Amino acid sequence: MVELPPGQHSTTLHREIIGLLERCHLRLSDVTGYAVTTGPGPFTAVRVGLTAVLGLAEAQGKPVVAVSSLETLASAALWKAGTSLEAHGTKSVPWLLAPLLDARRGQIFGAVYQCDGDGWRLLMEQTVCSLEAFLQRLQEKQFPELYFCATEMERFSPQIEKMGWGGSAMIGVSPQLADALAREALQRLRKGQGVSAAATDANYVRPSDAEVFWKE
Repeated sequence: MVELPPGQHSTTLHREIIGLLERCHLRLSDVTGYAVTTGPGPFTAVRVGLTAVLGLAEAQGKPVVAVSSLETLASAALWKAGTSLEAHGTKSVPWLLAPLLDARRGQIFGAVYQCDGDGWRLLMEQTVCSLEAFLQRLQEKQFPELYFCATEMERFSPQIEKMGWGGSAMIGVSPQLADALAREALQRLRKGQGVSAAATDANYVRPSDAEVFWKE
């Protein structure tokens, strides 16, 4: 896993990819599939990463597995909890995970996923709103036991507890989510669920600042 310098993703990403392949004694032609997160997240980071992966996949004629950033976060939390996706199929009640990502401007990206032996199922659509509004929606949905997960759980836990979710498990995970993405993508590639580069697009959830200013 390579951590890129802030603000230099577009100028260093391809060089780091080639360096990583060399260290692993691999060539681009050895890659059988590509994994990428489609967002939500910072617009520039999502766009740069997605463009790089789709360009490589298109040039090599290889499939792409696109995974939501929120789903990747939920997968990382599940892995940290010490239970694989397959093992969850043995539970009588599948786990419900509510991943949270900082969306800035006092907002979060959030969703609710159910994990069982067949994979992930989206129970509450991805949204961007205040944490308070998100928690209110959870209360309205009357979900049973939830597992909140975030890379900055210490920022969110006080309000989660204040809103009456103090009895729910809160799982903090590392912001380095490449391993979680790779695990999810590998499972889907083995099931033949990869798609073409042309069929893959970003999922920003909300419009970019440029779009907002243009409309104004």
